[in-house]
Amino acid sequence: MDDEYPPIYIREFPDVFDRFTFDYLFKRLLAEGYDHEEAKDIILYNCALSTLVTQERIDNDYYLEISVSDGMAPDLLDMYREAFNKAVFNKN
Repeated sequence: MDDEYPPIYIREFPDVFDRFTFDYLFKRLLAEGYDHEEAKDIILYNCALSTLVTQERIDNDYYLEISVSDGMAPDLLDMYREAFNKAVFNKN
């Protein structure tokens, strides 16, 4: 674990309004040695969260399924693919 509390990268993201940022910070905390509850609490106490992030990641307990070795979350991957397809194939 980092000697500084909260870690510097948490202070760099005071506003966590999207699930991409939440997942990134959460995985960084897990990689630093925090457990799921500690990582959730650090983000809750040090960051402003959007309603979407709170509902999708915390209230639904999705944060318990996140691990450092996971790739992008399935819901985020679907959203990324949809945006990519619109950008590439719908050139309006």
